[in-house]
Amino acid sequence: MMIRKNPAGRRDKNLCLAYLVTALFFTGLWLFGTLGIYSDSHQYIAMHIHREPMYPFFLWLLRTLFGEGRYLEIARFLQNLLACVSVICLTACLYREFQTGRILTLAISLLLLAPHVITPLFSESRLVFSNGVLSEALGLPFFYLFLSACISMIFHPGAKRAGFALLYALFLSLTRGQMMAAILVWAAAAVVCCFGRKRWKSVAAVLLCTTLAFGCRTLAVKSYNAVFNGHFINNTFGNVSFLANVLYAADEQDGARIEDEQVWEYFVLSYGLARERGANYSFSQPGFLNRAAHLEQWHDELKFKIIEEPWRQVHDAMGFQDYILENVEQDRIAGEMIKSLLPAVFGRWLYDYLALSVYGLIRTVAVVHPLLNWYALFFYLFLIAGTGYLLYRDRASKEARFTALVLLTAVADVYSTSMVIMCLSRYVIYGFPFLYIAALLSLRALRHKSA
Repeated sequence: MMIRKNPAGRRDKNLCLAYLVTALFFTGLWLFGTLGIYSDSHQYIAMHIHREPMYPFFLWLLRTLFGEGRYLEIARFLQNLLACVSVICLTACLYREFQTGRILTLAISLLLLAPHVITPLFSESRLVFSNGVLSEALGLPFFYLFLSACISMIFHPGAKRAGFALLYALFLSLTRGQMMAAILVWAAAAVVCCFGRKRWKSVAAVLLCTTLAFGCRTLAVKSYNAVFNGHFINNTFGNVSFLANVLYAADEQDGARIEDEQVWEYFVLSYGLARERGANYSFSQPGFLNRAAHLEQWHDELKFKIIEEPWRQVHDAMGFQDYILENVEQDRIAGEMIKSLLPAVFGRWLYDYLALSVYGLIRTVAVVHPLLNWYALFFYLFLIAGTGYLLYRDRASKEARFTALVLLTAVADVYSTSMVIMCLSRYVIYGFPFLYIAALLSLRALRHKSA
């Protein structure tokens, strides 16, 4: 008599090894790792007006509950726990949707762990995400949970799943500024779901929810700042960050477009310093990627030493007492300068923006190197061509839809990051594991199609 095997039991065995590896990995990081304090950590601890509220609020809550002496170590424990849960949830989600076997499931879980290995070993910051006092400690797990919810929403459309995905997108946007793009990714995925089910009227609901999400984010940020910083305002420094790349693309005659005399004086001050130090596009070596490398070299110098610091000296001399209002004034001046300069420098700024984004796309899957740059190009072409072929053969291909989702998410992260800062690895590594998972799933699907 043949005994029928229990499918659920096989599923449990297939997932067991992946779960065990994940749990051991984060247990090891917690037990043998140390608390990571980096140059930005003090701003999160101090609930600085420049920083998005989610991570500073998380630290404040733990500080309130457990006291000054213990809260950072408790935060480190919870960060590792959340990271572990997010990897397990996403591994289970992908296993359920794609019926991956034990080996592929383990490979997927290892790829999801990769950002936690690559960044400390190969990046300049040596950042260990789950042990560091930085917003990435929450940002990466929220990103995994967001994509897990998006995958469920795409393959099993429904209001509840869409609501969870949007909630994670909102959490992400409150953790990392560039992750406001996650709300737009959610909107695009939700609209595609509406079209796929021919529910045209639901598109209006998606657009309304997207608008409400951005509105809720603004309200949450301003309310947080009202409670903890005494001013019902958005975070500051966004305009100053954006101005750094605009100023890099400017020529002296472009300042003539500035009508406000005070703003023009600030332009003369900062532009003079930029020229003096070589922090201007005219000092770059010819070539698209050379321009990106030169701008990355000078972006922080422009932002902190050429714009913020000399402007603060002027404001201090003017008698500014409130640091937050001083930041508000800096953002106001930067905003006025951007409005005047950007039309004149738009072509050069766009060139720089695209160059930075190319660096970001490369770093999402590799590192910047003459050989690896070509590898990244062919890798993206493979994903795009493979997705197109799979959709051509089967419009309902799960692998194609998953690849399209992760490509959209990675590109959104890169292009939103490039808008105001350079694409350091820790800013764009979010998409790394998913693009390689998509490649593995696409290869498996293509092999089955050709069989």
